[in-house]
Amino acid sequence: MLKVHEFFSVAIQLAYNSAKIINSVRLSSDIGQKWKGVDDPVTIADIQAQSYIIQQLHRHWPKLTIIGEESISYSQPINLPDTNLQLYDENIFNRTHLNHIIRTQYEIDDLCVWVDPLDGTLDFVKGDYENVTTLIGVSYKKQALMGIISQPFIKLQEPQNTYEFKPKIYFGHQPQQKVFYTYDSISNIPSELKKPQFDPLNVRLCTQRNRLTNKELQKIKSLGCQLYQVGGSGKKSLTVLEGQTDMFICLGVGMSKWDICAPEALFKTFGGDFLGLAGQHYEYNPNDKSFDNPYGNLSSIHSELLEKYLPKTYGML
Repeated sequence: MLKVHEFFSVAIQLAYNSAKIINSVRLSSDIGQKWKGVDDPVTIADIQAQSYIIQQLHRHWPKLTIIGEESISYSQPINLPDTNLQLYDENIFNRTHLNHIIRTQYEIDDLCVWVDPLDGTLDFVKGDYENVTTLIGVSYKKQALMGIISQPFIKLQEPQNTYEFKPKIYFGHQPQQKVFYTYDSISNIPSELKKPQFDPLNVRLCTQRNRLTNKELQKIKSLGCQLYQVGGSGKKSLTVLEGQTDMFICLGVGMSKWDICAPEALFKTFGGDFLGLAGQHYEYNPNDKSFDNPYGNLSSIHSELLEKYLPKTYGML
């Protein structure tokens, strides 16, 4: 069995140490950049971080199914400490706000971990580091269950175009209906993120900045929302979780299951959903031949916004 508090204990350490890997590569003279396709780069940071995450998860749960974005593994030793299971106490994750006791352990055979070690690699290569995240999602019986999103960098106002390494890690377990965050991998009491509200007269919509045609952009603008464009699925999801925007839309089919499992789990934790443009629900089946998302995406932590805008996005893809 996998226990929720033990998994979060390990995953938060993995997210923080992956941020250290990403920052170390950022500061190096060679990020090892290669291209998998048009506007689809990979760097040594992607490969090192994913290898570290998978190695450590299998150290604790050898039979756990893990699917990562990168097909290459890193063969050299990674100079980071082993993770432990004892960061968090079970009592942090076993009750809702209404004090209802919830399930806190799951059968290993029914779980799959979906890893995007460096979401927003194109922005990383361009030097737009505020759009970089690490995503670790967990599905149970093909449904998103737990999510971890780590943002390693913040953008400074002065001097311009400079960044500070200051990881912030968001995580949650859908049945608990709570989203937590932490700034390190040693504090054993995480902070709770409060669900933001929205203004129905000024709905803010987040979409991609890269890989977006003018025709697609005009369709999105036709929804009549205030539009924000940023890179990376993780970063767009964080704008919603933090209340900077209210919805997240993607008209393309470029995202994959490792891009959306962690965000979906966190959105559902706040009572929202992560849907296709015609209202389809995504399944996380590790036996699928392809892990692409063929339905596009409209997602929010506010179910009433999805009810309002889904009829307008039907047929947009």
